[in-house]
Amino acid sequence: MVVGVRFAYETSPEITELLRTFRDMVNYCIEQALRYGVTSFMRLRKLIYEDFKARWPDYHSHYCSSAVRIACSMLKSWRKRVRRGQADPDKPPRMRKLFIRFSPFLTKLVDGKLRISVRPRRQFIYVKLIYGSYQAKFIEAWHRGEVKMGEVVMNERWVVIPFIKYVDLEEPSEAIAIDVNEGNITAVDSQGNCYRWDISEAKRIRHAYFELRREAQEKWHNKPRVLKRVMAKLGRRERARIEAILHRVSKQIVEVAKGKLIILENLKGIRKRIKYGRKMNRRLHSWPFRKLQSMIEYKAKWLGTPVRYIDPRGTSTRCPICGERLENPEWHRVRCPRCVYEADRDVIACLNLLKMWGAGGLPTRPLMTLPDGGSERGKKPTLINGVNLDSFGWLK
Repeated sequence: MVVGVRFAYETSPEITELLRTFRDMVNYCIEQALRYGVTSFMRLRKLIYEDFKARWPDYHSHYCSSAVRIACSMLKSWRKRVRRGQADPDKPPRMRKLFIRFSPFLTKLVDGKLRISVRPRRQFIYVKLIYGSYQAKFIEAWHRGEVKMGEVVMNERWVVIPFIKYVDLEEPSEAIAIDVNEGNITAVDSQGNCYRWDISEAKRIRHAYFELRREAQEKWHNKPRVLKRVMAKLGRRERARIEAILHRVSKQIVEVAKGKLIILENLKGIRKRIKYGRKMNRRLHSWPFRKLQSMIEYKAKWLGTPVRYIDPRGTSTRCPICGERLENPEWHRVRCPRCVYEADRDVIACLNLLKMWGAGGLPTRPLMTLPDGGSERGKKPTLINGVNLDSFGWLK
């Protein structure tokens, strides 16, 4: 498993000079590749190695490999766009932004600083990293030898350090199925415990920023430069707020699912099937289900929890006991006309996911509802085999 962790850092003239020099290295590699018609990484590196060392004698030879790798990647992308008619064949690519990808042999963490090797065993640049408790956990794990460092990437503002960890993803005997909805996340495990997380705030934020963007377009439609800056600023704020909610919820989900197999819905291609009215289409297309699933997946795998995806077709419309098509007697509750099984639609979807995975212990008799008491949004508490799901608490 690889997790890229972003750090701020204190810049210096030495770092700026290194970034600019590496940009020149990449552009030189692009020129030589086009001059000799070379597309292979190994052939280009072998071709320019001696001349590269003569041009930049004060730099480690690993910089040559990094520059050639980036140059080949840029040329491959450019050639593909030329074939599609999306790029001018007479205008080859050039690296303009300042960034660098270091070989793992060039970087090391020393006392909270990133040590960069410029000349082998002679000259080093120490970059002071600015980080919080989240980044500190990875640095401490690196010092303990639990993780390794990959190819560090640096630009003018950030340093991204990929930490590599080897985990054992053996499938456990217990599982937890997760149903991702627009306003909540519902989960049921193979022991009968049920959980719910409220993410309706993300939906509200999406709509609020949609209105703000519409107001900005009306106000600045005759000033495109101003409008572009305003729209970019609103987009950054919206993404930050949405991702904060999703990170918090995904962390709680992974903590609850520790030691269990996580079952998620395979929702690939769902956006192609969204063909409703204009407002509903906009709302559903802004639903960040895949981002949340990806957060759950990488956080779970980092802790050694495996994740499986199952086709969710029919999971919320079929009875988990007899397979009959369910009826909808009231809002968000469904009932089986054959076996009188009744429950929340999201809970039904999770139970069907568990059944498709092969979990045992699913209800063998109709669910019961208590006449007194209540749960979220006024719904009555639900029992599975006499176990009150609401007694486990709806996590929010």
